Amino acid sequence: MSTSDDQKQAVDPRAKWRTLPPEPVPSTEQAHVEGSASDYTVPNVDPGQDFTRLYGG
Repeated sequence: MSTSDDQKQAVDPRAKWRTLPPEPVPSTEQAHVEGSASDYTVPNVDPGQDFTRLYGG
């Protein structure tokens, strides 16, 4: 009798793997959002920052 035969007989019955439930399927909910007039307006620009952006500091 070899040591591998002893290991096969001495299997712990509590060491069984538990089966896990399947992983959930990833999903993304998509909803249509109506645009408003404020979505199409030009944002406020600071004249000082605009001058610096256009002509450098």
